[in-house]
Amino acid sequence: MITHELKDQSLWIHVIDNFSIDDFNAFQAAHQISNFDQIVIDFSNATHIDSGGLGMLLQLRSQLGEDADQIILHSASEHILKIFEVVNFDKLFKIT
Repeated sequence: MITHELKDQSLWIHVIDNFSIDDFNAFQAAHQISNFDQIVIDFSNATHIDSGGLGMLLQLRSQLGEDADQIILHSASEHILKIFEVVNFDKLFKIT
């Protein structure tokens, strides 16, 4: 499940439970909001990400001009951080 909010010129997208291709429409709708300086994707309530979720993050990066500082992957669990490490997302995104 995906929710989103605008906080201090940052678009926060909250991932709840699994992040997969099933979330495609909600994820697309969330970042169609304009007037933000950066996107923070909050994984604090996420339990898993699959290849569909990884693909959506890459697509978002491509749409935003591949500026790694514009997208922050925030508060991921050790499990999700390991997945990000294996696919070299630490080189493509800012991870906090």
